[in-house]
Amino acid sequence: MSIQTKLTPVRRATALVGGAFAVTLALAACGGGSDTPDGAVENFLDNGIESIVNDIAAGEFESGIDTAGDYFCADDVASLQDMADMFADMSAEDREMALGSMSDEMTIPEDWSYEIGETTEEEDTATVEVSMTESGETTDETFDLVKEEDEWKICGEF
Repeated sequence: MSIQTKLTPVRRATALVGGAFAVTLALAACGGGSDTPDGAVENFLDNGIESIVNDIAAGEFESGIDTAGDYFCADDVASLQDMADMFADMSAEDREMALGSMSDEMTIPEDWSYEIGETTEEEDTATVEVSMTESGETTDETFDLVKEEDEWKICGEF
């Protein structure tokens, strides 16, 4: 087996999980127990994002997925579980290599901040505009939310 072939699962996992959590950092939204979409976004950004990112970066997939269930819709949690299953099927060496290559992408900068903007709600769906600032650069993002069991959840991120 060539190195290129051997690293293919590692690169795929790195791209999937690293990309997913880069999206989470850039498009983080929603959270358990909030009655409003903007409240859900704030709850996640204040209480959930760091825990999920730290768990995944440490290879604690089940803990990260359990926490994600408080903030993400069932479809997104299932996608995260699929990624965790892919990691579980890797050798310990490949898993360590993949996690190591993602470590820089999976950190939350100390100077990170956000401001919640316009919220649009229509029945069981909503969007929330959020301006996020990191290292002096601000990006504007739109977050899609769905209502599941009377709680607003992120959906479509993974």
